[in-house]
Amino acid sequence: MHKHKKLKPNNILLMFIISFTLISIIFLHINDVNNKSKLPPPAISVSNNVNKNPTHGINIHLKEHDINTDSYNNPKEHNSEKPPINNGKNGFDASIIQDFLLKNKIKSDGKKIAFLTFDDGPSLEVTPKILKTLNEHNIKATFFIVGNQLDKHPESKKLLMDEYMQGNSIANHTYSHNPDKLYPKKDVDAKFFMEDLEKNNTVLKNVLGDNFHTRVIRFPGGHRTWNKTAEVDHILKKQGYVFLDWNNMTSDAEGNPKTKQELIDGYKHTFKGQDKLVILMHDSEDKSTTADALPDIINDLKSKGYEFETLT
Repeated sequence: MHKHKKLKPNNILLMFIISFTLISIIFLHINDVNNKSKLPPPAISVSNNVNKNPTHGINIHLKEHDINTDSYNNPKEHNSEKPPINNGKNGFDASIIQDFLLKNKIKSDGKKIAFLTFDDGPSLEVTPKILKTLNEHNIKATFFIVGNQLDKHPESKKLLMDEYMQGNSIANHTYSHNPDKLYPKKDVDAKFFMEDLEKNNTVLKNVLGDNFHTRVIRFPGGHRTWNKTAEVDHILKKQGYVFLDWNNMTSDAEGNPKTKQELIDGYKHTFKGQDKLVILMHDSEDKSTTADALPDIINDLKSKGYEFETLT
């Protein structure tokens, strides 16, 4: 029978120290794991460069200014917080104004309203100045867009988005703005006109999103300028479009380029105290003096008690 050797006191003490050390290490590790599990989840930093594929289950709330609008290669991406479809801040029923202008139906409600309208844009030089003035006065306008300008100058897509996001109304001014094709021999070509109108709608949707729609249009040169409009008028009415001319103008598209004062004089000359004032102006590239005259026109209308609204 083997005899068990007795451990010496020194060996017993050494084993006790080793065992105690191992038990302490295991206890500390377990305690550290438990503490970490109680910590809140790490904060999520949201910058202007938003992850397009965020982790599922994480709810990130973005303010308007957190959206990255630096690139306009795909302007549709910037529509996540757009205003209701083409309803400016104070959208006014355009069909009422159509009757007012076309049929001379005047039903005064006692309100003096001015509709600032701009044709033929957007342009890289003039449109930003106009938008700046509108923002400074906290008022909105109606922009009649020519689609080929967006294709010729892709940078102008950003301006169209700016117009829209700032609460202005976006209207259709045909794609080509080509009177020789729209109105050969001054007679409206209904087929080409509608095709050009729809082509412009497609361009607008490509920038503002597939849900965008506007029923407001303007004939290049104005509806009353052309002959044989009955066919296209019937089609427009059937499809729910409203076309608008104007009853006040600065004459910024008439004859030679005009000075700021000449434009202001043109506005005053055609001002007859109308309760509903539709002012024709342009924001194409060669209309810098229109942008210069705009603040004076706005201030004059304010002094006369006019409010400002958009046409929708």
